[in-house]
Amino acid sequence: MNSKTRYYADAYGPDTKALAECIRKAFELADSDDEVERVVLYSYTKNNFMQVDKIFGADNVTQMFSCPMKFNECTKPIKCATEITYKKECEYRNTPKDVVICCHMDSKAVFKVDDYMTAKYIIALSWTMEGLKKWKTRWYAKNVLESKTDKSSKCEINPILQIALREMDNRMFNSKNLIHSDDEETCKTYIRTIHKYLPEVMPSDIEDILVTELGWENRNSSEVGELLQRLKNGRTFKGGQKTYLKEYYNHWKQELNN
Repeated sequence: MNSKTRYYADAYGPDTKALAECIRKAFELADSDDEVERVVLYSYTKNNFMQVDKIFGADNVTQMFSCPMKFNECTKPIKCATEITYKKECEYRNTPKDVVICCHMDSKAVFKVDDYMTAKYIIALSWTMEGLKKWKTRWYAKNVLESKTDKSSKCEINPILQIALREMDNRMFNSKNLIHSDDEETCKTYIRTIHKYLPEVMPSDIEDILVTELGWENRNSSEVGELLQRLKNGRTFKGGQKTYLKEYYNHWKQELNN
């Protein structure tokens, strides 16, 4: 299960003040947690650190890409990393030791950081006011700027869907991906059933449950969500049962009433 602690700040464009608040929070977390070894300023490419330059200085930021630096405001070293460089680091490390500040990013990009074991805390700063909506509502992230948790857009999930996905996960032998053909077949059967008998369910509902309750990685849960989206778009896919689907649905309802 994902045990990271998450914070966010909604901002529009190059909001240096909001970035400074995220950095302040990161320093606070790093100083108060002995397990944290460093703070990582993270974004798409090196070209996306212009606002970070204004706070730390362009020369310092350039150095922090290759060698972490210490500043008086924080007891832990500060590093800069891009999507590519941080991903490479995480391939060889699995200890949660970083406070990661995702600078001016959207939900799709921050979901990738959720999968990295090295991130103990994630602080996400958006580039548009709605850019982090999916991520912050999935995790009930805490608002750095207002010191409260965002619950405004979180919808109550159909309990039948939770039963269905938990059962699917068990039948896939907890592989939590579609690599094995038998697991892929099982998943597609469940998605066909959900599409037919739970038409109100959206792909994001499935992805949220798989990640937050069943421990799937974001990239694998997205594959499952995409299957449902194909059906909702009037398309189809190969595999999965197409008959006797109601038996699955009736079983889920029975489980709910037990």
